[in-house]
Amino acid sequence: MRKTKKKTPRISHKSKTQWSTKLVVLLLCLLSVGIGGVFYVRNYYPALYQKMLNRLSARKVNTLYEQQRIDRIVGLHLEKVFGIDLSHYQEREEIAWDSLYIMRGKERYPLQFAVFRATMGNEATDNNFAHFWETAKERGIVRGAYHYYRPDEDPVKQAVSYLRNAPLEKGDFLPILDVEKLPKNKTKEQFLEEIGQWLSLVEQYYQRKPILYTYINFYETHLYPRFKDYPLWVANYNNVSVPTRLFEWELWQFTENGITAGARVKIDFNVFNGSKKDLQKLLL
Repeated sequence: MRKTKKKTPRISHKSKTQWSTKLVVLLLCLLSVGIGGVFYVRNYYPALYQKMLNRLSARKVNTLYEQQRIDRIVGLHLEKVFGIDLSHYQEREEIAWDSLYIMRGKERYPLQFAVFRATMGNEATDNNFAHFWETAKERGIVRGAYHYYRPDEDPVKQAVSYLRNAPLEKGDFLPILDVEKLPKNKTKEQFLEEIGQWLSLVEQYYQRKPILYTYINFYETHLYPRFKDYPLWVANYNNVSVPTRLFEWELWQFTENGITAGARVKIDFNVFNGSKKDLQKLLL
């Protein structure tokens, strides 16, 4: 008896289209979850986010443009004093204190000062501050401590927290206030008034004006001329010879991509606008 050949069922064009659509939707959902997760971590766990970035950049390789920019700035300021700033975004074991220098060609230029984040907001403290603070003293490195200002929190509580947790001594940098963001729930005038409160309280305690750290655009737009009498530490990552020609500056954070044998990850490089002797004016 002749067997009939079974026909293989054909998948319709409509079914293929449906499966393709489902696959695309699934991939888009996975992509959205991934991107959403990154934004969630960045917004709610910034320290973890920064550490993830540090791990991704652990190879310590800069673009040609960035390396040439750093080399150019270093070359223009060879007679000045270079240093770093750290926080708990860098792990303790990632810093080799006896190898802190900038390489330019075959020349080494020592990193002679280090500034550390001590406090944030009303009462938060940096996990690595005590370790970095004591280690810098043991190594004979000029050290500084800064407060990260949270504009929607209380300026008096923030000042008190800094004074309580940053044990500045003779030979350390003047107290430092880091202001980078506008408040969400306060007017600009209230914001400026409260920054003034923090600065006044700390100035009364040490009888010296604190150093004000911020980005160049933020200073120009929001803080000048209200706080023009305070020593300025300015961040400017553009390909310029000096951070500003409009304002007097004392310290320049010129890159967040600093590469040194003394750190396993990229760190911030700074330059003081003067000699080692001149630096005394910014110390207690």
